[in-house]
Amino acid sequence: MERIRRWFGQGAVALVSVVFAFLLGEYLPFLVIVENWAADYRVASLTPAEPQHPDIVVVSITEDTLQLFPYRSPVDRHFLAGLLEDLDGAGVRAVGLDVLFDQPSEPAKDAELRAVLARMKAPVVASYIGADEGLNEDQREYLDEFLPQGQRGYASLHKDAYDQTVREMFSGRQSPDGFIPGFPLALAARINPGGTYFAQPMAWRGKAGPELAPFRHFPAHTVKLMPKDWLRGKIVLIGSDLSLTDRHRTPFYVGESGPNRLMPGVDIHAHALAQLLDGRRGDSLDVRMKLLLCAVIALAAVALSRLPFGVGVKAGLAGLLLVALWVGGFFAFARTGLNIPLLMPSLALASAMWLAETLGGRQERQQKQFIKNAFGLYMSPSIVDELVKDPSRLTLGGERREMTFLFTDVAGFTTVSEQTEPAVLGAMLNQYFDGVCSILMEQGGAVVDFIGDAVFCLFGAPVAHPDHAERAIICARRIEEFSRSFRELDHVRATGWGITRIGVHTGNALIGNFGSGKRFKYSAVGDAVNTGARIEGLNKYFGTAVCVSETSVAASGMAGLRPLGRFTLKGKSHPIAVFEPVSDEWLNSPAGQGYLAAYALMAEGQGGDALAAFQALEGDDPCIAFHLERLKSGETTDVVTMKDK
Repeated sequence: MERIRRWFGQGAVALVSVVFAFLLGEYLPFLVIVENWAADYRVASLTPAEPQHPDIVVVSITEDTLQLFPYRSPVDRHFLAGLLEDLDGAGVRAVGLDVLFDQPSEPAKDAELRAVLARMKAPVVASYIGADEGLNEDQREYLDEFLPQGQRGYASLHKDAYDQTVREMFSGRQSPDGFIPGFPLALAARINPGGTYFAQPMAWRGKAGPELAPFRHFPAHTVKLMPKDWLRGKIVLIGSDLSLTDRHRTPFYVGESGPNRLMPGVDIHAHALAQLLDGRRGDSLDVRMKLLLCAVIALAAVALSRLPFGVGVKAGLAGLLLVALWVGGFFAFARTGLNIPLLMPSLALASAMWLAETLGGRQERQQKQFIKNAFGLYMSPSIVDELVKDPSRLTLGGERREMTFLFTDVAGFTTVSEQTEPAVLGAMLNQYFDGVCSILMEQGGAVVDFIGDAVFCLFGAPVAHPDHAERAIICARRIEEFSRSFRELDHVRATGWGITRIGVHTGNALIGNFGSGKRFKYSAVGDAVNTGARIEGLNKYFGTAVCVSETSVAASGMAGLRPLGRFTLKGKSHPIAVFEPVSDEWLNSPAGQGYLAAYALMAEGQGGDALAAFQALEGDDPCIAFHLERLKSGETTDVVTMKDK
């Protein structure tokens, strides 16, 4: 049943992560833009080079072309009529005229162009738009009269709502005269009447070379001078290639600079037409495949969260999975042209890892509560001895005295408990507690509580010891030594048992029996106890095993400790100095002396000098790395304000 609940919980984590990632990736504008940019970058950088298309050429109306006419717009229709006759005479296969005829020009020239369109041997499709694109009633009526129904192709482009980039074909639009397909769809249908064509994601053609476009381009005013063989059997698209007119953003925008960042509309139609006639598909994932991809990534993240490693290792593995996803996405496009989403599954991975770790933390708390209840039946022999001598101590209440508190915690215990059989874990935990408690009791410490894998003990009560602080520090060092040897045992090492972190603090607290008349516990209560527990938690920031507060150092009078920093704990207004026990050999070594000198500069507020001094130290000391990061971020002293408890 427990296993079923666990699998159900993991499945729920994956499901929630997939839904979360899909909704954000599909509907949050910023994330949609980022996802599209990643896809565009693949198109711009990885689209393979191809020879220029053998069947499609573009005849461009350029600035040089317009300089031949007395007016720029509309394009001289006598010239267009002559251009179409030249193309028809050259034996072209079809003509796509990406020019809009929405207003009259000179009547004779208009009539001439209409006559040429009517007698063209090659099929012709010309640009058509409607009221949705801004035409008024007069323009629409003129366009309908000028251009027969069979020669119309909707010239609009399918642009993304967020960044106005063309990534799909425009399917067409309903008009009063019936449905008019998109320009390349209409032209493809005229070229191959029996074919079936539909709008789809664009499959862009690569350049033929650094200076060679995917399609051959000829200026419109040079066609009359060209050999007819150059155009015979070709599909010719006519459109403008002007710097400020009919240019649009495509995926190649992210890889180009200057005027070439925007593509002429006629070139976009050429890409779409080539894709339709060549039978190429623009591959992308539909909703179901996107959900499936996110589900696979989310389940992988949940599986990672269950590995018997610390959070740092798991985060590293998740990072590797993320890198593999992105590298795989780029590789898939380079090899197959498939543009898979990358940000959406990345969100699924991150959310699944976070949820799984959060759920794991809750299970860890539940596990610790279970162990606490089980071991709560036991009391330290020193407490029992004191109660035997003075039965009055069984009454509720307490006294205030100065004591030293020692807290321990095993790093990564949740992972160990989840991956280890209960019987094996119980025996191993008992063995560990036996070793820790033996050291505590040898130094006169009283085991107050077991909190999961953690131990809370105190020195100076119930039996008063003037040297309680010194006893606690010695005890902490011996527990750390025992922990290292315990982790080297074969059956322990196999479980990935973590280091033991220890915190020591001296202060005044209330000590005695607390609870109800039927159930009570001998314990210490007060702010000093809470501070001791929080000092133990500082170890994870420094990579240390033992942290000792300044009050314990002062009360013990011991040497052989290096300063770690002054910490303003959350909810406190004054910092407390924290130290780490080290060997005299290290303390007197060049490394130790260098550290103390650098720390002294930092304590004096000389952040720049301290930064240089720490950078000069060799080795991989996590404490040095901690202070380097602080100093680089602008901190100048050894005071650290903690945001978390």
